[in-house]
Amino acid sequence: MKKIIWTMCMLGAYYAHGQVDSTQNIVSTQLENNELDYMNPRTFTLSDIEVVGDIKFSKNQIIRYAGFSIGEEIELPGTKVNNAVKKLWRSKMFSDIDIYIKEIKDNKVVLTLALVSVPELADIKIEGIKKSQREDIIKDNKLNPGVKITSNLMNATKNKIKTYYTGKGFPNAVVTFNREAVADTSDKENLLVNVNRGERVKIKDIVFEGNNELSSKRLRKSMKDTKRKSINIFKASKLIPEKYEADLVNVVNEYKSVGFRDAKIVSDTIIQVDPKNYVVKVKVEEGKPYFLGNVTFSGNSIYTSEQLQRVFSYKSGDRYDAVGINKKISGSDKDDDIQTLYMNNGYLFARVFPVEKNVKNDTIDLDIKIYEGTQATLNKVTILGNSEAHDHILYRELRTKPGDLFSKTEIRRTLMELASLGYLEPTQISPDIQPNPENNTVDIEWKVAPKSSSQVELQGGYGAGRFIGTLGLTFGNFSIGNLFRGEAWRPVPMGDGQSLSIRAQAGNGYTNYSLSFTEPWIGGKRPTALSTSFYLSQYGYTDQWGEKANLDILGATIGLTKLLTWPDDYFRLSNSISFQRYNFDNYNLSVGNLNYENGSSNNINYTIGLTRNSAGPDPIFPEDGSEMSISATATLPYSLLDGNKDYANMKDTEKFEWLEYYKIKARAYWYKQVAGKLVLRVGGEFGVLGNYNRKVGTIPFERFYLGGTGLAQSRFDGREIVSLRGYEDSSNAGGQVGDITPSGGGSIYNKFSLELRYPITMSQQAKIYGLTFAEGGNVWGSTRDYNPFELKRSVGAGVRIYMAAFGLLGFDFGYGFDKGFGQMERSGWQTHFIIGQQF
Repeated sequence: MKKIIWTMCMLGAYYAHGQVDSTQNIVSTQLENNELDYMNPRTFTLSDIEVVGDIKFSKNQIIRYAGFSIGEEIELPGTKVNNAVKKLWRSKMFSDIDIYIKEIKDNKVVLTLALVSVPELADIKIEGIKKSQREDIIKDNKLNPGVKITSNLMNATKNKIKTYYTGKGFPNAVVTFNREAVADTSDKENLLVNVNRGERVKIKDIVFEGNNELSSKRLRKSMKDTKRKSINIFKASKLIPEKYEADLVNVVNEYKSVGFRDAKIVSDTIIQVDPKNYVVKVKVEEGKPYFLGNVTFSGNSIYTSEQLQRVFSYKSGDRYDAVGINKKISGSDKDDDIQTLYMNNGYLFARVFPVEKNVKNDTIDLDIKIYEGTQATLNKVTILGNSEAHDHILYRELRTKPGDLFSKTEIRRTLMELASLGYLEPTQISPDIQPNPENNTVDIEWKVAPKSSSQVELQGGYGAGRFIGTLGLTFGNFSIGNLFRGEAWRPVPMGDGQSLSIRAQAGNGYTNYSLSFTEPWIGGKRPTALSTSFYLSQYGYTDQWGEKANLDILGATIGLTKLLTWPDDYFRLSNSISFQRYNFDNYNLSVGNLNYENGSSNNINYTIGLTRNSAGPDPIFPEDGSEMSISATATLPYSLLDGNKDYANMKDTEKFEWLEYYKIKARAYWYKQVAGKLVLRVGGEFGVLGNYNRKVGTIPFERFYLGGTGLAQSRFDGREIVSLRGYEDSSNAGGQVGDITPSGGGSIYNKFSLELRYPITMSQQAKIYGLTFAEGGNVWGSTRDYNPFELKRSVGAGVRIYMAAFGLLGFDFGYGFDKGFGQMERSGWQTHFIIGQQF
């Protein structure tokens, strides 16, 4: 018996690298009588196949899988045997495959197929790393019991582990494997993976040579992900090969952005100066600066050259900013480029490209060529991955509907609208755009991933030695239509995009119970939200004589909020009517000369508000856009309608039986990426509480309080508590002695805030970002005392953590530079814990 086919452990190595084609014969002439040779194959009848080896499969299973049939005619050497071996090898079930000729008699052949099974994984141990990292490696590489231990599996595992640790700053990680057969089995092995991550190696310095026009500091700054050691905790000094190569391109682009069109990297060297440090040396060749000459447009008929020039914005004589010019032509992060201008009008297939028409000395004339093509319409629009809401709830949010013209801006708006729903993961919403140039149509498949829309709400704030907390349940994707369908309770009816919230609040003798419900699409044709809420608040204390004092408040609100189309469709108009009834029982509400102990007050008011919110795309961590609002709340002017009453001499309990006032509030905040992932949030807010009749004066309710987390107890009187970090809760009540007491709040306030935010992680499980802030604000007792620049100032830093089940958590350390009202010293350092609330 002679072997006629190579051992397939060797063939497998060749085959895996594409070195074996389908026509190669893997048959050798090894019979002593030379009955077989490669140049003259012979035809035999396959009379039998003997299968030997330690395998789990039967002889017939192996023969069928290999493609053999007893009694068929085969050529030796020939492709039949060759293909059978390849098929067996591709199954990844065998580590060694040999085929022998056992017998040739009367032109009949008997073959022997010798197989060695690939062992299965029985157990795996990984040493040298943390438990959480071990779990990640097992999960990422699918190292589960029963998996076949192939060389490809071990090589892939080793490469992934090394790549992971290289990204963590350990470039010299060593991974070794030990395999051990399991007793009493022949096809199972235990695998021991030993990981020695070695020393963490950081970049000690980045040195540039040949740079005369641009400083080394500027070039290092242009390297977004390759940084040297510094005190910046958000930029680790790790050397990651892929990111380093990209940063070398960024260095060249930095030159090109200021006109050095011919700049290039001559050489770069990475030197490990000691076990823990690299020094990176980069040699550049700058060339000379170029300037933009004449700019012309050709091929445009939809837009005039003047319109395109306004979008392009570069003019003759400007530095030849090759990077900026390309962004203004296509690919701008702000969508303010020429390509986007065409795409927003349906011209998806339009092409815009610059041609350097003439280069003379240091001046470049530019011709921007445009192929406009034909407008594309949306054909098929689908949503994939939705399991949280009923399909029509998501489809009604789409601004990309069949028959519409293609629009890049509307795709972005749809992404923001879907992200703001609350029951889809914003980071996993993506449009798969599928152009069909042959018929000028586009298919869009929106890929989404659900997230929990039910939330256990824990809100709390601590300051001035007091704590107030809220415990509630919020269902962001509720379905009131399925309320009476037993099978829909899982655990509550869900799927219609409605919001239901139940809360209980308590702190230092104060309790509040509330229920709210919102239908975001009343009527179903346009996004018009109907919202209702009810609440019962109770506040009580025991005075110095042992008498109990109580205040009960019953309130209800109903409102409509409608999406507008003008000035643009980021605007929403809201209208609401509210009612509150205050019942006093020996409860003293004192504000200045006002005194309120027993009786009742009623507050019926109407509020109209205008908001514009373009902040996004992730509502938890907006990166651009703005959020603005202005609102006016008013009651009827009862005292002016009934002029017969002597309000000057009337008791407070009679004067404020029906509250009369007006309140105007405004706020605006802008978001902007300023450097890499660093986001700037800047803005301010203002509020004023007024009266119709001086004899009645400003009511003791609905006043403004400033300080701390914005969460505090005793909100029984309709007060609005505005956050100001670095100060204790409500410490800046404002006003002058004799006009308004420190605990009585103010009738006018303003606040300014600047915040820098940096994302630490934006995963689906948790979103974490750090922040630093500077802000100032104050509250005054009356408009005559108002001075918008007389501010209580503070600075500080903090962290926010968002988890779907619990909302937003965080803490801030703030330093107040000024004195709170009635205090002798500046506020100093204050610690604020935030649960369920954003500043």
